[in-house]
Amino acid sequence: MDLRRLRAGEWITAVAGVVLVVALFLPWYEVPGRGRLSAWEAYSIVDVLLLVLGVLAAGLLVVTAIQRTAAVGIAADAMLTIFAGIVGVIATARVLNMPAALEPVDADRAAFAWIGLLSAYGVLAGAILAMRDERLSREGELTDATGVPIEAAPEIETLPAPPRT
Repeated sequence: MDLRRLRAGEWITAVAGVVLVVALFLPWYEVPGRGRLSAWEAYSIVDVLLLVLGVLAAGLLVVTAIQRTAAVGIAADAMLTIFAGIVGVIATARVLNMPAALEPVDADRAAFAWIGLLSAYGVLAGAILAMRDERLSREGELTDATGVPIEAAPEIETLPAPPRT
């Protein structure tokens, strides 16, 4: 595992994913007479989608750090970006429109509903940033193809061309 390969996008994605998973267990709605409801108690499918998004977001950090080439991390990041966009739209619809079980009751959204929604979009923003972050090495700093700093430039062996026949 090489943490030097991680860029800001992967860190933002992972932190937002962890915040999202934690927020799922905290109160999202305040219902008079029933107390506070977490996302697990208020939703049926959206909570599972949000959990999967949070776990995948944290997993992107691990995948990028343990893979020897950048291709696997970039592919995972591209798939996560699409999934985060879809889940973000679904979560927005569910937070803005009260769940059916809470409709007749005078329920109110708690702060963690908004924090969870923002962290879902934080995963999306971090994933987009990670995909587009293709910065060059600093002047005088040598790196390999994956961005990991190296001590010296690799020797390139030149071979003579085969003789013409």
